Amino acid sequence: GGCKCGVGDVLIGAAATACDYNGMAKRPSHINHKLAEMLKVTEAIYGCSIAASVESKPTPSGIYAVDPVQSNISKLYEGKELAEVVRMMIEIAGGMVADVPSDKDFENPEIGPLLQKYLKGAENVSTENRIRMFRLIEKLAFESRDIVSNIHGAGSPETHRMTVLRNSNIDEKKSFAKKLAGIKEEA
Repeated sequence: GGCKCGVGDVLIGAAATACDYNGMAKRPSHINHKLAEMLKVTEAIYGCSIAASVESKPTPSGIYAVDPVQSNISKLYEGKELAEVVRMMIEIAGGMVADVPSDKDFENPEIGPLLQKYLKGAENVSTENRIRMFRLIEKLAFESRDIVSNIHGAGSPETHRMTVLRNSNIDEKKSFAKKLAGIKEEA
């Protein structure tokens, strides 16, 4: 799970840059909301990964094994939520992600200048750089290998759930709830 935090950072950076390049340097609240949600996901994955390392235990050989609950929760969160981060990146960037003209279109003497003119975004950003950012977003969005690996890399989601349950003390959590409810242990 932790290896995908950097990918999440790139998705967030691409979305925010596209927003700027689209001429919205002062981001609207709904864009800020999506960026905050994207940050929540990537930082939660990162936090679980750090916790898995901090809570690691030495094995008989002396090698440390990460905490199985935290590491598997990180992986489950990555598998489910990183696709949502990609979706939010696409929403923030806008529809041009699906319609980026080809290099041949830009090189065409007849339509190239029109594309340069009408695909200009923010005043201080070249059309070329705007298109470069949209091509990156297009690549990130359509990189299906990553979506499959996010879900099934290092095992299926059900395997991760089973590991979390096997390594969690549910009875202890039940005792916490009973104590707070004022329930005495039944015979």
